[in-house]
Amino acid sequence: MAVPSRRGTYFLPGLVLIFGVIASDQYTKWLILNKFLRPHGVAAVTFWRWLVTVKKIGIFIILRHHFNHLTLTPFLNIVMVWNQGISFGMFDKHTEHMALVWIGLALLVSVLLLMGLAFAKRADAATAMSLMIGGALGNVIDRVRFDAVADFLDFHVGHHHWPAFNVADSCIVIGAGILMLGSLFGGDGTEGTT
Repeated sequence: MAVPSRRGTYFLPGLVLIFGVIASDQYTKWLILNKFLRPHGVAAVTFWRWLVTVKKIGIFIILRHHFNHLTLTPFLNIVMVWNQGISFGMFDKHTEHMALVWIGLALLVSVLLLMGLAFAKRADAATAMSLMIGGALGNVIDRVRFDAVADFLDFHVGHHHWPAFNVADSCIVIGAGILMLGSLFGGDGTEGTT
């Protein structure tokens, strides 16, 4: 007797998770930039304006190198790093059109992952793909508005710093880790059940 297909079961919950990741990513970036690191004398921007503004928010571009930093613990700082490369500052060599390249690449990968999500038969694979899509799109929003991604988490041991990252980067890495573990121990979550 064939096991009934669960294909498509996780698509709607996956979409909810994608939007949740995007909202969390954008909220934390707004909170850090607007509440904790905003230069003195610069007017605050409401979260709603931050969320719905599709044009570049000039104050964040003009003052991108003047944001403050905050030491939280001996191993964690809140900093302001405008990453023009990909996650964790890799390929951070800005040329005139690189933002468009990274946006196009992120959108392409997101579409492929969305197709995988539509066919996912396992919750872990659907969760992983949703985390990765949400993280990629969260960073795309930054690139469209700021020509760079706002990174702010700075973990370090002494003077050795891990590249600064954000919630979107964390979701991408966690999602990739879940997919890798799933493929090692249980298939990719999209295989057939005949």
